[in-house]
Amino acid sequence: MKKILIIDDDRELLDSTSKLLRNYSYDVIVAPDGKTGLAKAMSENPDLILLDWMMPEYNGLDFMNDFEKVDNYNTPVIFVTAMGEGINTDNYEVDALNSGAVKYISKPYNAAVLLSSIKSFLRIPKADAAEAAGDSQRHIYNDGELIIDHNQKQAFRFDESLKLTSKEFELLAYLEKHAGVVVPREDLLHNVWQYDFFGDVRTVDVTIRRTREKIEVVDMSDSVNASQYQNQYKYIKTRRGIGYYFPKQV
Repeated sequence: MKKILIIDDDRELLDSTSKLLRNYSYDVIVAPDGKTGLAKAMSENPDLILLDWMMPEYNGLDFMNDFEKVDNYNTPVIFVTAMGEGINTDNYEVDALNSGAVKYISKPYNAAVLLSSIKSFLRIPKADAAEAAGDSQRHIYNDGELIIDHNQKQAFRFDESLKLTSKEFELLAYLEKHAGVVVPREDLLHNVWQYDFFGDVRTVDVTIRRTREKIEVVDMSDSVNASQYQNQYKYIKTRRGIGYYFPKQV
């Protein structure tokens, strides 16, 4: 039985959502505030978290900032918030995805949409032993500047750790393993995040951007639109309208 943690200070919504999910045979844990939610997330090891944004003292973004330090973005987190009602949600949605969440749903939500999203983002089983054995044949990429140690799951530039999160490393490693092949965002989402769904691929774009900021030497702090830097990227390149790729010869 999959375990879902709901973190929300709206007691009525907390109760109704819990009842809904239990009716669909999910094991539900609840927390009425962010701090309690963080403690339960760390002790209960849920398969997925539904997280409210607007909570007093310790909000959803505070939770994400602390939780990713111990979880490394391994647990799917869906923001469920009322902030989108009647206003432009784009900035909030971008902030949610940048924080490491996998999806943003506005309240009042449609129960069918929520259930579909939960089902989509629950992790599928890991690759089988044969696939894992195949991965182990590729140990280290080293071009003199960038080092990708597949076995240790670490990346370095000139012997300095790049401090990638687990998903950032897995994304980089997957692209390097398939060097020269343009990988669609949907394929990256399925193979790196291991989510069996046809959902929001912006999660990939956000993680690509974060990874590029760590491994590329292009200065993205400049106010010039980032699209003008596409040709300057050395390791993660974009094929517009298709996906991303790691060059076969860097």
